[in-house]
Amino acid sequence: MKIHRFKEINSTNTFLKELPKKEEYEVVIATTQNSGRGRRGNLWTSEEGGAYFSFVLKEKSDIDISQYMKLPLVVGYSLLRTFEKLEENLDFKFKWTNDIYVNDKKISGILVEKNREDFIIGIGINLNNKITGEVAAKGCSLSDITKKEYNIEEVIFKVIEDFKENINYYLSGNWNEILDYLNGKNYLLNKAIKIDLRNGNQKSGVAKEIDNSGEMIIEIDGKREMFSIGEIHISK
Repeated sequence: MKIHRFKEINSTNTFLKELPKKEEYEVVIATTQNSGRGRRGNLWTSEEGGAYFSFVLKEKSDIDISQYMKLPLVVGYSLLRTFEKLEENLDFKFKWTNDIYVNDKKISGILVEKNREDFIIGIGINLNNKITGEVAAKGCSLSDITKKEYNIEEVIFKVIEDFKENINYYLSGNWNEILDYLNGKNYLLNKAIKIDLRNGNQKSGVAKEIDNSGEMIIEIDGKREMFSIGEIHISK
């Protein structure tokens, strides 16, 4: 595994995307990012003490591209499993499609990007960093909850090793088991939400389960509609 380490970088995903050649599971780790991104270009706050990293997954020619469409959910599943090993007494939840929550606050975000024949998997984890200001109302760090100090690189490499096992588990035909688990950890289930669509429109409804396709089912005016992407806000 080739490893790149930076004290500060614009974005770990951007660094890997700009490399002309990449190895399977090549990884870049940053102490801080000054342009860390989430889905749809949202900025990810990157204070020192968090785990900020990206790694490469090579697309396999014998795997249909449709299988990779569920990759953010598989990463979420794998992250949940890692967190549960790390702190088994905490109730971690999955917020479709790319966040991990605990105690009603975001603790981790996922960004999966396609780059030619590669997938770049970016993960940010609030680990030892202190969450302050307005962000503290929505986010938390693991150390704030447990009062422990974590070895950041140990956690990063545990996440990657677990993902290697879990992506093979998924590609071996176990999507239904993964989906059942994610729905059992569905942070949005039965919450009133608003969803911002790419065309600029917004819809309101009640979040339901994640469908077999990986889409979110939202009940709108008594009808169940399916969404493959969108920015979700929980209604107050």
